[in-house]
Amino acid sequence: MKDDRPKPPAVTFQSGAELLVQLGIVDRITHQGVRHIADNDPEWPFGEGRSHPYWKVANATVMETEPFLEYFRRRERNRRNGT
Repeated sequence: MKDDRPKPPAVTFQSGAELLVQLGIVDRITHQGVRHIADNDPEWPFGEGRSHPYWKVANATVMETEPFLEYFRRRERNRRNGT
């Protein structure tokens, strides 16, 4: 499914999970699921020593939207292909 609606420049774990479902990249995921992946997948692109930083806005941790979505697009493609 292609969605041409404007996307936010940054997402939290919660809003990112919601966006993944809205865009049809995953069937379902919670913010806890995204956090679990972030904590356990060595390919996760955000954080210290990674390609993209986390930012703090108020009390929320935010991530740049496009690298977040691309990570999940690639991850889901690999899961579907069995790699």
